[in-house]
Amino acid sequence: MKIHYHFSCENPTSQFIQITLRLTHIDRSRIVLQLPSWRPGRYQLTDFAQNIRYFSIKDHTNSPVAFEKETKNRWIFTTEKEVEYFISYEYYAAKMDAGSCWVDENQVYLNFVNCCMELLNSSELPYELSFDLPSDFAIATTLSKSGNYYQAFNFQELADSSLLAAQNLTHWQYQAGETNFNCWINGEIHFSKAEFLTHFEKFSQKQIEDFGDFPEPEYHFIFQLLAYPHYHGVEHKKGTIITFGPAQSLSEPSKMEELLGVCSHELYHAWNVCRIRPTELLPYDFSKEVYTKAGWILEGVTTYMGDLYLLKSGVYSLEIYLRHLDKIINRESQNFGWENYNILESSHDLWLDGYQTGIPDRKVNIYSHGALICLCLDIMLMSSSGYSLTQVMKAAWVKFGKRNFGYSQLTFWKIVLEKTLNETEMNQFYLDYILGKKNLLVKVKELISLIGLELVEDASSNPLAAKVGILVANGKISKIHPDSSAYTILMIGDEITFSQCEKSVNVTVNRQNSKTLTSNFEIDIKNYFPTYFLRIMKDYPLQERWRN
Repeated sequence: MKIHYHFSCENPTSQFIQITLRLTHIDRSRIVLQLPSWRPGRYQLTDFAQNIRYFSIKDHTNSPVAFEKETKNRWIFTTEKEVEYFISYEYYAAKMDAGSCWVDENQVYLNFVNCCMELLNSSELPYELSFDLPSDFAIATTLSKSGNYYQAFNFQELADSSLLAAQNLTHWQYQAGETNFNCWINGEIHFSKAEFLTHFEKFSQKQIEDFGDFPEPEYHFIFQLLAYPHYHGVEHKKGTIITFGPAQSLSEPSKMEELLGVCSHELYHAWNVCRIRPTELLPYDFSKEVYTKAGWILEGVTTYMGDLYLLKSGVYSLEIYLRHLDKIINRESQNFGWENYNILESSHDLWLDGYQTGIPDRKVNIYSHGALICLCLDIMLMSSSGYSLTQVMKAAWVKFGKRNFGYSQLTFWKIVLEKTLNETEMNQFYLDYILGKKNLLVKVKELISLIGLELVEDASSNPLAAKVGILVANGKISKIHPDSSAYTILMIGDEITFSQCEKSVNVTVNRQNSKTLTSNFEIDIKNYFPTYFLRIMKDYPLQERWRN
């Protein structure tokens, strides 16, 4: 059987794209079409079917074919031999981020997992794609091309692919290892090409050196540089989409650091997640939730390693790297979700509320909490055996990724244990901080001294947070420390103004029910929400190994 998708856009400003799926050489009496409910890299139901309209099925004589919509994103119809079938629908492409679709008069941007249906029970059938695009549009895509058509070996590859066609695409290239890297940029450029490519060459080369090889001969960084604030990245086997804005801000070193951070993170995903993957996600089942407890490996390892490789490659200085690590530590210090849900449980609940703030202190963040777990593991490995998390991930690449073989918590942890000389200490760490609910920040403070760093508390930069236990965002209370006296008086969401005296803070809040409260809180000896920063104590031999 042959599967062919055709895409056109009759009215770009409507933001609807017209899609026709043609099925020929039918080899079965019943066709089941499944539109994905979620996409790789975000373990949360999205239900892309809500963006579809004008769904119809016709045969080669243009006669309507009866079908049944079995679920919200599954369609079924019966077939006859020697008949071609055309499934047509429109998809509303009006969400601009790294994992969605957007159409306007200047571009067609598609993540195919959003808008393409899978022919079920046909896991090895290839997909062919054609596009009706303006002649002056350049095309950046992770799909391969043969003649006039683009191709995916199967639906798993199609769902892992994207395309950006635009009038003004900038295309830069560089080489790292044996791989050709492409940088496609849609939007204004406010930075040096030479410096940009030098940074990319450095972190790409270092990641490839440590893994031993790169899994693809060609890789694509596809950038949407936007006019408004934005920050998002999504990994694919053969490339990544990065949305970032404002584009003009990339003239500032701090904003370029952020962009480099997400790019190094997404490149690391080419090994970890795209190929080194837990059994339950290999292959992806897009029709329903697929629960995993491996969030600390999927995103914790990648968050830690993505930034670390900017240090290891010389793109970041140690001072710049520590500034970004400070952000992760401060984010974690304000969350007490570890008291209620460990990181395995929090990973399992990604499908529930993993990408929202959620109710106070219910869970931990698999990205930031996972990154600090990996920092601890890295230091423990280096101090006990001379190995590091880098060697663990290379072993996982050889054992799981290259073989397309899924791992479990047990088989991944076994690799960690193989790289340490102190299994007892390592297993106790797992019991306390991965399976258990101990305060990870205490362990971080203890271990970073082994690499010549000190975690310093600063209460002066935010006395309302540190000495009263109140965090404020946009003029409203966003969090109250459960041990502070304010916890039994004030509420999250209260509009707040305050003034500070020598020994107290006077607070006035307006509640949503128009009630106004005034309270006076004595400045406490305890630091509730201090600001943390890492200080370099001295050059330890272990620090040199960690940095290189």
